[in-house]
Amino acid sequence: MTLTLESDRLLIRDWEEADAEAAVEIYGSADVAQWLSPAIERIDEVATMKRVLAAWVEAQPNFVLPAGRWAVLRKDTNELVGGLLIRLLPPYEEDLEIGWQLKPSAWGYGYATEASRTLMRWAFTEGGIDELFAVARPHNERALATAGRLGMEWVGETDKYYGLNLQVYRIRAGDFKAEDAKEHPPAPGDD
Repeated sequence: MTLTLESDRLLIRDWEEADAEAAVEIYGSADVAQWLSPAIERIDEVATMKRVLAAWVEAQPNFVLPAGRWAVLRKDTNELVGGLLIRLLPPYEEDLEIGWQLKPSAWGYGYATEASRTLMRWAFTEGGIDELFAVARPHNERALATAGRLGMEWVGETDKYYGLNLQVYRIRAGDFKAEDAKEHPPAPGDD
């Protein structure tokens, strides 16, 4: 299934191999890579990023709705600013995780919150799910703040996902619908 979603400022679409150079600005950044779960090495070469994107593009049709990986672009400039994902959390593959990654030059504009809220709305309405989780390393202040802005509730700390000590946040469909009904203009310093 091909997915295209829009918010006020952003376009969310499937990844393309042609995104490799711009994607290196995200996944090749030490400031981004240090927080990724599961832990991965920085992808700082375009050729390597092309192979990663080719794998993501190939895997996309095999994901069970609402899981997948998507690129996030600014609508006004068509600039690729980040990536989103929904995937099953290990080890039991029962809980769905939402994740966001932005290139550092796109931090502070509210893009992570806006894009994630758009994807969450789609996942809860079209994906037929009841809840989503977000996991973040304890000192990843930006991710923890974004989870809070999304209306996600802190449910604890665990090391069961990815073998890392992570903070766990959750939002249920009913809570999201109530949160989503509120007006949420991006605030200065939002991710």
